[in-house]
Amino acid sequence: MTRLALLRRPAALIAALSLLAAMAGPAAAVDGATYVKLTNEKRALEDRPPVSLHAAVDKVAVERANHMAGHDAFEHDLAYVASRLTQLGVCYSGYGEIIAYTTRADYTPSNAIERWWDSPGHHAIMVGSYTHAGGSHARSSATNRMYSVMVFVKVCGSTAPAPSTDGGTDITRIAGADRYATAAAISKARFGSGASTVFVATGSAFPDALAGAPAAARARGPVLLTERSYLPSSTASELARLDPAVIVVLGGTGAVSETVVGKLRNYAGTVVRWSGANRYETAARISAKSFQAGVKVAYLATAETFPDALSGGAVAGRVGGPILLVERGRVPAATATELARLKPGRIVILGGTSVVSDTVRSAVDRYTAGSVTRLAGADRYATSVQVSRSAYGSSDSVFIATGTRFPDGLAGGPVAALLPGPLLLVAPSQLPSVVKAELQRLGPDRVYVLGGTSVVSGSVVKAIDAALP
Repeated sequence: MTRLALLRRPAALIAALSLLAAMAGPAAAVDGATYVKLTNEKRALEDRPPVSLHAAVDKVAVERANHMAGHDAFEHDLAYVASRLTQLGVCYSGYGEIIAYTTRADYTPSNAIERWWDSPGHHAIMVGSYTHAGGSHARSSATNRMYSVMVFVKVCGSTAPAPSTDGGTDITRIAGADRYATAAAISKARFGSGASTVFVATGSAFPDALAGAPAAARARGPVLLTERSYLPSSTASELARLDPAVIVVLGGTGAVSETVVGKLRNYAGTVVRWSGANRYETAARISAKSFQAGVKVAYLATAETFPDALSGGAVAGRVGGPILLVERGRVPAATATELARLKPGRIVILGGTSVVSDTVRSAVDRYTAGSVTRLAGADRYATSVQVSRSAYGSSDSVFIATGTRFPDGLAGGPVAALLPGPLLLVAPSQLPSVVKAELQRLGPDRVYVLGGTSVVSGSVVKAIDAALP
């Protein structure tokens, strides 16, 4: 998973290099022709046809760069891109956005292109089935950070680059001997060159890692798993390879003991613990440490069962919002306090009324000026589909995890958020029809199966392969 397949279907994809939020004033934006020229030089390395500079697409890139610099906020806004393309009269069947930031002293268009080219998610967009593009950068007057943007579009009626001829969807299984080794394998597949921040959570319970998934995606780091009082060798080996500066331990000593924390200090200069008196307080603490007030969205999930919320971690990480935990019929005080601080633009409840009641839905309405919506299906598999549909019109990549156990899906959440791609759930020996239909709707080029054959059988992989061309 260190390199993505070329795009073979129109898709709206986004990828990011890091996360940041503050305030600043606007600045100018330039270099569209240079970005396109450099991109075409890279595309030629893989025998991809060139994209053309498009005035309207370039205008959208200019606006996006100025917006990020004006707010000093490093974040995607794919809805804005789509809306502006339509307003400017661009007929398109696919689009994508890539963004980056750096210091003013380090900025050149060439440096930005090189960073994107070396990142699998960005690389896939750069060589994708697009026909036109635009690019820009802008400087934040408050911090001097330089924000770079490229927007790629497949314009209606244009000749698209020739598709790959490798025979169809690529399916890759990422697995280890146990949940700890699988989490390490998932980390290694995405973070090949290391990570500055790594999150560590217990592998025997789900709430702490569930709340930590969006935070890990925001910090561009993996979630690794540990036993309460023993650091598994697979986790230790992956920590040594990642060479982080900071390790964040999720949960209290009942989840990850001080003995393990002591072992973790061998792998990073700084080891901190984010925890509370219970799972609700821990989730609120993780949110407070990771997300500023005014986030676009906050997700709510039950702390009692994992399936409905498992797919939510990947989407929350992608859109840049936290996951907070609730009881079925009550909003815990810690969650209410954090929602009051966040003042999210909207709130999304993960799962049906059997896991999060309408009483809770009514109670949280006071914490947002926007909507309170629910993503739910007839079962855990259908719910994962609803979560996917809420965020993806199509996707080049899809992640598959079992819906009967939580560890593999938890470790996969930050990776799915960063690539990006939705996380869909399957039964150990069956591909649910609703998930099959969603795979066909998404039309991915690559499918990543998380975990070994005991959790996602070979027959399920064959069914996925048969469902996709």
